[in-house]
Amino acid sequence: MATKEEYEHTDDTTKLKKTFEELGWYVYALAYPKAYTKKHKDKQGIFYIGKGIGNRVLQHIEDAKNTNARTDKLDTIRDIQKENLEVDYYILRHQIPSEEEAYRIESVCIDLLSYKKFEHCCL
Repeated sequence: MATKEEYEHTDDTTKLKKTFEELGWYVYALAYPKAYTKKHKDKQGIFYIGKGIGNRVLQHIEDAKNTNARTDKLDTIRDIQKENLEVDYYILRHQIPSEEEAYRIESVCIDLLSYKKFEHCCL
């Protein structure tokens, strides 16, 4: 891990790369930003769960900008970007020991968020 002094003297891209390297395998969520949900009441919360390594969480945003591929996820990202907003993303779990374990955690998160009885639950 970089020291505070090393961290403060690097550019943002280098900082981000170091951060992703330290995460190892992780599970993440893409979500609507609050500014977007204020205008679009039917668009709330998390719209995608994934697992990855490196900068995978940000790759979807690049794909939405740089490809014409049509998926619900990419179309949602483009809709958010059309309003000059950024997709919110959250690292739900990091330093997962293997890709297989990351798949299991991703699956649990998807199942939990898809379970209709929990739609209005709060912790």
